[in-house]
Amino acid sequence: MFKIYRTDAESQACSQDEELLTKALEVVKEKRDAGYSFVTMVAEDPRHVGKPGVDAVVDGKTPDGQDYEWSKTGRAGRPRRNDKIVATKDH
Repeated sequence: MFKIYRTDAESQACSQDEELLTKALEVVKEKRDAGYSFVTMVAEDPRHVGKPGVDAVVDGKTPDGQDYEWSKTGRAGRPRRNDKIVATKDH
């Protein structure tokens, strides 16, 4: 389910529901092209289960058994073991 919000010519909030992403995107484009000042879309998939992304790390492993080493504090630091390093020199 996709919900499209917009402000009409009288600055009143309006909304519209669409089932398909492609149709919702078409509606958003049509409204923006028609000159509506505020058009946005949100989605809530009722079939979605759990939180997006990794929501369980146990002993450094994700639920599918992959190693999980990400940390916000370490991302700006030195390269990690599996990072691809590309070095170029300007002359």
